Amino acid sequence: MLAYIFNVVNCTMPRVSTGILAFRVAIAAQEGGDVATILRAADVPPGVMESNPPYVDLETERRVWIAMVEVTGRDDIGLVCGLRFPTQAMGVLGYAMANAPTLRVAVEKCCDYQRIMGDSMGMVCERGPTKTKIWIEQWTEWHEPLRHTVDCFMAAIMSWSSANTPAPAKPRSVAFHYERPADPAPHERVFAPAPVSFGAATSHQIYDNEVLDQPVIGANRETFYAFEEKVRRLAVRVDAAATWSDRVRQRILATLKGSTPTLDSVASELAVSPRSLQQRLAEESTSFSEILNEARTDLAKEFLKEGDIRNEEIAYLLGYSEESVFSRSFKKWTGRTPTQYRAAGGA
Repeated sequence: MLAYIFNVVNCTMPRVSTGILAFRVAIAAQEGGDVATILRAADVPPGVMESNPPYVDLETERRVWIAMVEVTGRDDIGLVCGLRFPTQAMGVLGYAMANAPTLRVAVEKCCDYQRIMGDSMGMVCERGPTKTKIWIEQWTEWHEPLRHTVDCFMAAIMSWSSANTPAPAKPRSVAFHYERPADPAPHERVFAPAPVSFGAATSHQIYDNEVLDQPVIGANRETFYAFEEKVRRLAVRVDAAATWSDRVRQRILATLKGSTPTLDSVASELAVSPRSLQQRLAEESTSFSEILNEARTDLAKEFLKEGDIRNEEIAYLLGYSEESVFSRSFKKWTGRTPTQYRAAGGA
């Protein structure tokens, strides 16, 4: 669980591909919505329908989901989008998946390179002796509209897989981490005959291994390798485009596991001098100490929401010598003590 929480906040560029956003808006239009109305309600420029700019922030993603629900009247719009998810919506990653030798390889590549599509959330594929669990990994702070993103992921996994394999790729069971909706019928209908549950530790699907070991229909091995290389290069460019603040935060989060990173140690890892790093962060209107405090705040909140991690354990994981120091710092950041924040359920 602790490793999971560190992974949750380890993604440092909160954004989503406008190609994905444009696809969702187009589906809402098919459901009776109006593109211009949705974009206006979400305060989004028309250029996003042509992937301009290539990414938008996650607040924009949330506003678009809210607008789509309002104009279509469909609270299950995430499921609708997932069921109609096309290969081209994922760009070169989608074409690499469409030419993977097996469905399992396609899913694993999606897990490996999900970040090029956005930083809201990603997938993890865990193979066991007879079954495989595919679960959604939350990379940012949870907001209620993001349940539509989860729905889209979950439905897309099943629908894309079934459309690209000889036999339908049906899960054995499906679970969502958010609470049971007022009307669970759409979820039950989409994933039938698999049982669907809510309030689980993670949003996930369970598949028999032989289902994921099916070949992908029409796959070409040479084409797969060619597109995989394109995806790899794109992922490198995406990472390189991160701001210095992003890079510092990523290194801090990778180190904050019982020790406290320093300016000198992070500068060394980023191959710059401490002075140069300070100057570059100042140009981005921040500092090493501010980023460190923000990273600790985000981690502390995630730990406290879990409910089963004691305050002294959190203090240790965040690099504090004493729980009292952590408590004072947390109150300074949030206006509440860790105990008060925990009692409020992280609200």
